[in-house]
Amino acid sequence: MGIREDVKKCLEDLKKEWLATEDTFPDFLSEIELEKKLENEVYARKVSSEFYQQTNRLPKLPFGRRKWKRKTLEIIFQVLYQENIIGIHESMKQDEIDTFYRELMDFLTTVRHFSPELCFDEIGQAIRNYIVYAMFKVIHQVDTGFSKAGFGYSMLYPFTDNYIDSQNPSPTEKKKYNQLIRDKILGHEVHPDSWHDRKTCDLLQAIASDYPRTEDDRIYTLLLMMLEAQEESLNQQNTDIIISEEERLDISLFKGGVSVLVDRFLVNKELTHEDLHFYLGFGFFLQLADDLQDIREDSDKGYQTLFTVNLTPEHEEKLVNKLLRFLNNLMGSYSAENNTFKDFVLASSNHLILTSLFRSGEFFTPSYQSRLEQYLPVTSDYLEESGAHIPERQSKKLQDNYMKVLDLLLT
Repeated sequence: MGIREDVKKCLEDLKKEWLATEDTFPDFLSEIELEKKLENEVYARKVSSEFYQQTNRLPKLPFGRRKWKRKTLEIIFQVLYQENIIGIHESMKQDEIDTFYRELMDFLTTVRHFSPELCFDEIGQAIRNYIVYAMFKVIHQVDTGFSKAGFGYSMLYPFTDNYIDSQNPSPTEKKKYNQLIRDKILGHEVHPDSWHDRKTCDLLQAIASDYPRTEDDRIYTLLLMMLEAQEESLNQQNTDIIISEEERLDISLFKGGVSVLVDRFLVNKELTHEDLHFYLGFGFFLQLADDLQDIREDSDKGYQTLFTVNLTPEHEEKLVNKLLRFLNNLMGSYSAENNTFKDFVLASSNHLILTSLFRSGEFFTPSYQSRLEQYLPVTSDYLEESGAHIPERQSKKLQDNYMKVLDLLLT
């Protein structure tokens, strides 16, 4: 069978597994004592304060910038090597952390050169995408450094998803844009007529440059499937039609699964059937985690996700229970080359679900949130407090300052 048929079969199997997963409370998670939570919060506040003060000391003149940069990097590496909230240093050796950091800096440098117009929020979206890809390389013990193809794919999201999800372009404009992408993926001659179109084609070309079509065309099939999934997901935004719960499930499986499978394909290591099953399932989890934190926004816009089928706490809580059980079953059944780092990814993924839930807290009962809070590395009060300080949620002036900090760190 070809890659398309293999993906379709795995998605069918994952759908059956999802439907068979229980929706009872996930009492298998590891409880974190209150004393440890408070200790984590003291540390997080201390580091946040140090970094905030350091960014405010950014020299306006070239004099003193080298010293400022050295101090800022000291703070960053101290966190990477020593912090115990997520504890990445417990899953990676120092030289591995150094390599990981350099790769991300290479990515950000390329982003700034490629598209200096991107805002801080869009850069954040791109780097999160690349981190997922880089983490997969760690899981499979592959060290190839900065990847041009990984850059191209990670950057497609700020360009394609944001455009397609936006309500500004008309359906005709979106259709034309998708056709441009399809033609580029198929290797047809294209004639982009805008800056946005040209940049999109450049990113697709960055992927193509690492994967000659004549040697292996699977990446092009996966990219086409990703485009098809995005087109299908537009039905979730169409308030003129009602999508069933099963249809929403199918869309989430397809879009989330294929998007992450492409990341795994770019790792450049043989893709096994076990890999195919795991990464399609992991992508589905990431899609639902994203939908979980966007319940209010999606509901207000009339977007039809699994979390907006029924906004009652009973439905939402069962769905979160099911998601946590599905994720832990998926991770537990997968054998990776680096199981220590896989365990780190699992712990981080569980925390992602929990923090996403608390950001949509209005849809869950206080008693349910209280039960889940025992598994958070910090208290829910601190989570709410720190949410206001997320860079993307701060003023344009502050974001511009962060951009200056980023550019100086990249020099």
